[in-house]
Amino acid sequence: MDKEKLNSKLKDMKKQAGANAQKTKENLGKVFDKENVKENINKAKKSVEKAVDVTMNSNIVKKMNPNQKLMALGVSVLIVIVIIALIGRFVLSPKASIWCVATAPKIELSFNSAGEVVEVAFQAKQVASKGATIARLKDEDLIAEFESVSSKFSDANMKYLNMENRLVEMENTLAEIKLNAAESASAAATAAFGLATAYEVQYRSYYEKRMISEAQYQSSIREKANAEAIMSKAEKDLEEAKQYLETAKQGHTPEEIAIAKEEATTLEAQVATAQAALEGALIVAPFDAYINSINIIAGAVIEPEKPVCEVVDMSNLWLRGLVDKSTADSVKPGAVINIVFREIPNDTFTGKVVTVNNSTPAEQKDGEDMYELRLELDNLNNLNNKIIPEMEAVAIVVS
Repeated sequence: MDKEKLNSKLKDMKKQAGANAQKTKENLGKVFDKENVKENINKAKKSVEKAVDVTMNSNIVKKMNPNQKLMALGVSVLIVIVIIALIGRFVLSPKASIWCVATAPKIELSFNSAGEVVEVAFQAKQVASKGATIARLKDEDLIAEFESVSSKFSDANMKYLNMENRLVEMENTLAEIKLNAAESASAAATAAFGLATAYEVQYRSYYEKRMISEAQYQSSIREKANAEAIMSKAEKDLEEAKQYLETAKQGHTPEEIAIAKEEATTLEAQVATAQAALEGALIVAPFDAYINSINIIAGAVIEPEKPVCEVVDMSNLWLRGLVDKSTADSVKPGAVINIVFREIPNDTFTGKVVTVNNSTPAEQKDGEDMYELRLELDNLNNLNNKIIPEMEAVAIVVS
């Protein structure tokens, strides 16, 4: 009976040891630095020692004969070997983990215009979404200049298009409408002047006969003068309308069209220059940008083309790993990896090894040649800029 209990106990220990080993393997994805690795190894070692101690000091084992005790010890040793082998495979192997740091290409940004800085919207170590204004110069004068030349260009371009006979039919129609209106206005003004003249003659007769006052008579004189002025203006407008229609029918000479075209072209270039100056007063994030450094403050006077901000393209973020020669030889491109970052240890990300340079050392560390690996994260664009440059990480090779 004691032998059966012993066998049952040993089976339970084997099963528990296997479960512990599997749990240790799964938890490796959360291992970040060397201290944690040592701590996990020590825990595993203490668990093994405790298991052996419990086995050899249990009441069942104490009742065994020497051969049975030897068998139990052998099984415990076997369990120890299995656990150590698993630890060696998943923790101590140079293929298990790659220490790395997040990095990406950096570019410098500058104003294309000179002026005074009035706004700095972001600081170093922040992320600016694509299209966001990072910094701005004082731009009221630039806006006014752009609006002014834009208005002038619009007028000049319309004049040129009209002169080029692209809108001749519309222009002729407009001229005819103006002429008809001027003729009607002239006729009405002439009739009004005739009526005012008749009233003035009549009122003068009444005044001479002392039938009306002098004030009433003077009023009729003023009404006649006003009507005459209106009639004169109407006659002038009618003459201008006739000339406008005549000019519209005749069109314009090639010389006039060339001058109008040159004026429109010159103003168009001025619009482009004013627009560039206005846009140059802004520094805008060309992509989702991590602000690596920015060295301007509000109130500073800036010269054009002088770099004032260094940014990192978050969509091109990758991991740079430095490993020893044996690790560089054991890890292959395409290897699937789990990644844990020091700053966000509770999250595990996935990716793959893209390149391995195991031929030329990238640098030396503690006198040992180190080789560079490039690793890339899966679904980087869906991580909402959770990972930023300079974050340290460990990549665990899973296949």
